[in-house]
Amino acid sequence: MKTLEQQVQELADREEIKELTAHYAHGVARGEGAKVAALFTDDGAFINDLPDTAPTVVRGREALDKFYGAIKRNTALPCIHNHLITLAGDEATGTCSIEVRITRNNQSMIGSGYYEDRFRRENGRWKFVERHCTFFHFVPLQQGWVGASAAKSHQ
Repeated sequence: MKTLEQQVQELADREEIKELTAHYAHGVARGEGAKVAALFTDDGAFINDLPDTAPTVVRGREALDKFYGAIKRNTALPCIHNHLITLAGDEATGTCSIEVRITRNNQSMIGSGYYEDRFRRENGRWKFVERHCTFFHFVPLQQGWVGASAAKSHQ
């Protein structure tokens, strides 16, 4: 049985991790690359898996700064929700859903999928060690996602 203090710490840790993902989403939407990259550990990584495309892997402080620094304000709007978090001391794992609207090549795109995250508490603050984003679909807005979902389920 956990003590009241342990229960409160667990609740505080879960809330801080949820806020970390919220800061990530708001920072990406506002084009605040330096702030977003700072949410990762120095050895952190972002992996993006889009359908029918080789994964994008961004690893390490310099690469994260460059990658997130290239995202412009109002070109990406990630909506992150449905958090599942497993805590283990100063380490944690999590899964959360993503719905995203992105401007790419002068076209409105929409996608949905999930993040698989690894977190580490450093200097008393939770940070991303790895964000692995897997999309179920990522399509032009006018196309919709029925075809993309049906095609993926037949693979």
